[in-house]
This record gives sequence, structure tokens and C-alpha cells, in this order.
Amino acid sequence: MINDFQPGYTNSIPGLIRVLHVDDEPADLEITRVFLKRETKENFEIASALSAEEALEKLKSEHFDAVISDYQMPGMNGIEFLEEVRKSETHIANIPFILFTGKGGTEVAREALNKGADRYVTKNGNPASQCNELARAIRALARGNRE
Repeated sequence: MINDFQPGYTNSIPGLIRVLHVDDEPADLEITRVFLKRETKENFEIASALSAEEALEKLKSEHFDAVISDYQMPGMNGIEFLEEVRKSETHIANIPFILFTGKGGTEVAREALNKGADRYVTKNGNPASQCNELARAIRALARGNRE
């Protein structure tokens, strides 16, 4: 069970899905959080990180069921972050990873999937429909990871 690996964190709410959302734009983090909570009515707990480096630190000390990451960020981009996660020798190497971005197109999507991303969701369009698609992906991946 995934919780065996988590120092200091126990998931006491049955069905709770903990998500780490990584994006260098605070407004994007907030919009996504609000829409995921409001539109999907899911039992999501969403933590935020403003950089891949901050996210890696959080992944070392907290339990998450899935990671959502932007692609274009200063320092380490979303694919470089994905590579760091996948090469980890800890429990985080297999965490479901969704690249959620409006930049890059099919080349970035292909590269992300080839390097181990579980899904690629675009930010273009209606935030409500984007977040519904994102929620479906999170739910499917997080539940599959718990089994």
C-alpha cells in the first residue's frame, strides 16, 4: 500500500485523493483548484508547488496519489521534472503523472508520454471542461495506483 512509504502522513479520509499540482503561475494553480473542487464534486485534496524543485521536496515528505505538472516553467520544465520523478529510487517513481499545459502541442505530448507521463491534458478551452477531463484522469490513475 502506498501509505506505507509516507513519513508523518496518514490518509484518514476514505476515498480522499491527494494531488500535487505544480505550476509557476499562482493564478493557474488557483483556477484549477477551484474548478476541480466545484465542477467535479470530487474528494480531492490539492497541494500546490510553484516549481519542480519545490514539488520534489514535497514528494519526499508527503503522500500524494497523483501529480499534475505544467510544462513550461523556469528552471526545470515539466518533462525534466517527470524524468526526475521516474528515475527516483523511492516510491515516487511510479506515481501517476499528468502533464497539464497549454504550451508545446503534439511534440511535447509525445515526448511526455514516451518519458513516462500517464496522461497529457491541454489547458486550451473552457476551464470547466478541462478540469472535468483532468478529474477523470486523476480519478482513474489514482485509483489504479492504490490497487
